[in-house]
Amino acid sequence: MNTTPASSTKYSADNQFDRATAGLSRVVVSTRLGDVVAYVNPNAAAHSDTATLLLHGAAGSWTTWLPLIRASHRIGSPLQNIVALDLPGWGESGSIPDGATVEDMADSVAHVATTLGFTRWNVFGHSLGGHLGLTIASRHPDQTASVTAISATGPAALSVLRHPVRNFGALPLLAGMLGAMHFLRALGKGGTALVRGLHRLRLLDPLSSPLFADTRALDYSVFNSLAVEIRPSSFVRAAKAAGRYDETRWASIQCPVTLVRGEHDVFVSASDTTWFDEVIPHATQQVSWGAGHFAHIESFVAASTARPGRRRTHLAA
Repeated sequence: MNTTPASSTKYSADNQFDRATAGLSRVVVSTRLGDVVAYVNPNAAAHSDTATLLLHGAAGSWTTWLPLIRASHRIGSPLQNIVALDLPGWGESGSIPDGATVEDMADSVAHVATTLGFTRWNVFGHSLGGHLGLTIASRHPDQTASVTAISATGPAALSVLRHPVRNFGALPLLAGMLGAMHFLRALGKGGTALVRGLHRLRLLDPLSSPLFADTRALDYSVFNSLAVEIRPSSFVRAAKAAGRYDETRWASIQCPVTLVRGEHDVFVSASDTTWFDEVIPHATQQVSWGAGHFAHIESFVAASTARPGRRRTHLAA
């Protein structure tokens, strides 16, 4: 299994004095895609049948959600019955097998939740995790109470994943990142060494700057985490799986859906808004002003600099 070193006290879960994560324990659940690691209060299901599933994006792990978990706790509205996963291929979970589908990943997440004793769930998903959240809602309608998808991998991104050259102009930075991941994957262990070398030289920050609205406002542990969590093979396999998925299946979703994108998100196209209006007309679409692709981290930083007269999206439940 992979191991993930902690990046810092702020964005890791090893602070025993952190009340926001008190009670969370590491559990391992066997799925058809291999072992999946989750952090959960082992007694939560005895008190409620509904979990809060937290699904990170590509190049992330469950610790991506720590800013949201802690901010929700700080304002007195803590997330209930957290099940925070390391998706297959990231964090401490096993690798994504060749040929794995989005359906396989979605069903594995649902299997983890039910194995832990939950029969329903509210899903918070970021990027790839948002894509999986919507897929879970379409495949497990009776168990999915709601979905909040933050910068979900939507139709514009999927068009690039399917034909990166032909559709380069739709989201050029995503097409460029996909090409970079293919290159790093070809280097094998050398690709990981290259990423960490760039990070040591403080060159990863400007290279990853398109992901964020203002890198200067972020704790440096965010970049530490990126350097650790970039898994080129997992990224490429997940991209292939997403590209094979038929997103029109989301039209069957009946539960409440909230779609959030950052004001400066370079991986979401303006055309996505129209598409979602047509396919999931009951969905609520919101913009997190002053944020990029990581609104669930950046929205808390940007809150102090919100533009007058603009509505700010608050992601905490």
